[in-house]
Formats: sequence, C-alpha cells, structure tokens
Amino acid sequence: MKGRMRPRRSLWLGLALVIVALASVAAVAIAAQGPVDLTFTPKSERQMTNIDVARAYAKNYYGAPSATTGPSGSWDQPLNLTSNYANEARDVASKGQHWLKSHRKVANRAIVLDVDDTTLTTWNYELYSNWDFNPTTNAQFVGLTGSTFTGNAFPATPGMIDLVNQAKGYGYAIFFLTGRGDSQHQATIANLISDTAAGLPDQTTVTISGKTIPEVDAGYQAPTAINTGHGGFTDGLFTKPPVGSYPAYLNQPQYCAGAITAGASCATIPYKSGTRAYIESQGYDIVANFGDQWSDLLGGFADKTFKMPNPNYYLP
Repeated sequence: MKGRMRPRRSLWLGLALVIVALASVAAVAIAAQGPVDLTFTPKSERQMTNIDVARAYAKNYYGAPSATTGPSGSWDQPLNLTSNYANEARDVASKGQHWLKSHRKVANRAIVLDVDDTTLTTWNYELYSNWDFNPTTNAQFVGLTGSTFTGNAFPATPGMIDLVNQAKGYGYAIFFLTGRGDSQHQATIANLISDTAAGLPDQTTVTISGKTIPEVDAGYQAPTAINTGHGGFTDGLFTKPPVGSYPAYLNQPQYCAGAITAGASCATIPYKSGTRAYIESQGYDIVANFGDQWSDLLGGFADKTFKMPNPNYYLP
C-alpha cells in the first residue's frame, strides 16, 4: 500500500516501535537513523515512548495538534502544508533536486520513486484508522470500493511534484515502484496522474464513511513506458504481482526465488531491489531512488538514495 500493502499492525506509531535510549526524544532520533530490530524487547518502560504521547507528537509534527481519529474524526481536513512534516519533506525533495541537477548529463538517467508517503501522503488514513491498518478501509483511500473505482483521497507529498517535474525537464526516465498490489494499479495511476490517464471515469469527489471530500489527482508527470514483465503493465508503474505471478527477473536467489519456490509473498527489499536491477538491465542508470522506508532504499541499484520522512509505520 507504502499506499502499499502492509501487514496489519497495532496502534504503535513508527516513531515508538523500537526505543534504545532512556529519553524518548533521543530514542525517536535514533530510530529514524536506519533500520531497527523489531525483535527488541524493552526491559523497562523508560526504553519506550508512551503510545498516547507518540500520537500527540505525530499530530504536532503534521501540524494537526487538535486532530481527532476514527471514521468520524478530522481525517478529512487538508494536509497542513506549513507543518514540520511538510517542511522536512520539501527539504528532502530539495536535496534530491540538487542531486538530479548535478547529474543531469548521466547517460540513460532515471529516478525511481515509491508511492505511499514518498509521492503520496497517507496522513489522512492514519487519522481515520487511528494508526491501525486495515486493507479494506485503506483501499477506499486508494480509490477502490471492492473492485469499483470510487476516487482517490491521498494528496501529493510536499515538494515531490516539483522534483519530478524537474527530473522530467532534465531528461530523466521516471519510474514508480510500490508495494501496492496489481489490483490497485489503475487506481494508483489515477491518484498520481489523473483518472483519465488511468482510463477510469473522472471523479470530482470521493465519499468515505459519509464524508465527502475533493477527489485527488496529484498531477505527477506520467512515468516512462517500460514492460514491467507482468500483468500486461507497460506504463512505468511497478505494482507488486500476486503470489504465483512474479516475473522471471525476480526469480533469482538474491531476489524472490525463495519466496516463489515456497509460494509466498516476496519481502520488500528483494522485491524492490530486484525490480530496480531489472530497470537497470533495460539500459537505465538509476541516479536517485526515493522512499519513506529503509526497505524501499536497501539492496542497491541506485547511485544515491533519499529517505522521505514518515513516522507512522515501519515496513521491514
């Protein structure tokens, strides 16, 4: 769902998952520096952040200190574009823009971008769900009720449209790579670009739990056409194929061969790194890879990685 498919999680926020310092503020800073050990068992309350405190911190960070959670809460309010979150996201995007500008003469240059909380921000769903992911309700924000397209709810991540526009202007190929499944492929294109670009009916509003909000077509540049090797998709968006339908390029020991043999879902790092390897095998040099999870960025096949801020969930 990263939107992305992600395992069901408790009410824990990402910034309270693993705490290795005694002071909660210091612990949050440490947790943000890299992958964490989800098997760590705190020996003391002091090695954790209180869950209600973590929720309050998240609301403050997103510039919504008085936000209420749940379907009847204030999830329908627009993303605060002057919040610390928005400022930090724009700062990462700005650093990415400088990197792309300085490498604009690289041959066959390309960028790869994750979707959820990298190019689209899912803060409204975190409030709606009270940080408790449910694939059915999440699909409504992605734009689907059952198999019917009903409209998108996720806004663009601050700063990222400008980055993609700049990349396009510098001649970069643009690819999106998400953990969302193939069943959400068209709805994802509709959110990133427009409903009509996805071949879907143009929506102007979306109604969720009785609340009607403007439907979001973020207006990103269309990605660069490429054969994804599965699902018949050639539009430059790589969604995750269902178990049993992985493309041949992922059926290698360093990527998803073990999962394929076991009939299981491939983990994020081998799935995404294997897909980036495939993109580069098609003649591209991935100059920059953008993601909000460390699992979006690990595994190689990018000249430089950029970590977008996201304290709301953690995907190994």
